[in-house]
Amino acid sequence: MKKTDFDFEYFDTTADIGIDIKSDNMTHAYINAGLATLNLITDIDKIKPVTIRDVVIESEDEYGLLYDWVTELLILLDSENFIASEYNISIDHVEQGYILKGTISGDIYNTNKYNYKTEVKAITYHKMEIIQENDLYHVRFIVDL
Repeated sequence: MKKTDFDFEYFDTTADIGIDIKSDNMTHAYINAGLATLNLITDIDKIKPVTIRDVVIESEDEYGLLYDWVTELLILLDSENFIASEYNISIDHVEQGYILKGTISGDIYNTNKYNYKTEVKAITYHKMEIIQENDLYHVRFIVDL
């Protein structure tokens, strides 16, 4: 999925911000969760995909996987200044739960090169929803600013 295929909206919560995603599959929903979160920090469509990172995340359920996925993206930003703008990932249901694996592309985040909008501290489980109805995934979560 390319970074210009955004399919998310924001909703207001007290002192935080919510992200609301509707997608035709779970993988695209999680890609948009990453894009929406990092787009709060900078204009994600301006991030050049010059560096690639491998990702593998396992979790017991869809909620834990979403939490761990967004947390991983924020940790990469905090520890390595790496901000992802393109995602080539897949999500599979396995015996122990779910596994997300693939590659993410982006650049070293530098405010002299890319603008700064706000700090995202963490994703929360508060009011997190993952609903699949027919062929539509609806994902909602809140990030702590």
